[in-house]
Amino acid sequence: MKINNNLLEYSLNNAKQVSNEQKTDDFKKILESAKSSNDDEKLQATCKQFESMLLNMLMKSMRKTVVDGGLIEKSHAREMFEGMLDEEIAKEASKEKGIGLAELMYKQLSKGV
Repeated sequence: MKINNNLLEYSLNNAKQVSNEQKTDDFKKILESAKSSNDDEKLQATCKQFESMLLNMLMKSMRKTVVDGGLIEKSHAREMFEGMLDEEIAKEASKEKGIGLAELMYKQLSKGV
């Protein structure tokens, strides 16, 4: 049975959008919870999570600029692998000091706590 590529692509894009919206909603809830409970560790973890999300979006945008071609042909499996790879690279890059965004956000947001 052959699956229509347009239907599969639509389903993947829809799933990605729902996943991104869910992550944004989760981030908002965690941030509000950290601010209301005056939990510095939770606020700091939330800022690191935001930095990771931003780096992931940056990686995805950068990957879109790469010209198709090369050793491995473009497929849904490759897109899925690259998406997971970008997510893990972003998580690792945001650990410790990361790019410094989490630290700046924490300083700014902790003033209001």
